[in-house]
Amino acid sequence: MVKEIVNILSIAVSCVCIALVFLTISSVMARTFSTLTVCVVGLIGIGIVFKLCNLIFKPILGIMNISIISGFNKILGAIMGFGEAVIFAFFIYKAFDYFGIYIF
Repeated sequence: MVKEIVNILSIAVSCVCIALVFLTISSVMARTFSTLTVCVVGLIGIGIVFKLCNLIFKPILGIMNISIISGFNKILGAIMGFGEAVIFAFFIYKAFDYFGIYIF
């Protein structure tokens, strides 16, 4: 479960960083330096928060090597992975529905 949380957090941070980079590039092209400043500060802030989360999760991942906690963690990770797959399938279904692609 903890690895799933770390993976989801990493994906979320990556998506936000990609969006900020694209916004930064578009603000440079449009010469809006206030937006550029906000994007750069946002990227630095996200980097700091991500590093702090890494410092928090690294000891927790070390604790997961204990056998009792490891088994419980695997069960919760499987449940969370199933939930993640259902949410992903829902978004894919809605995207197909939005574009008029019907599967069923």
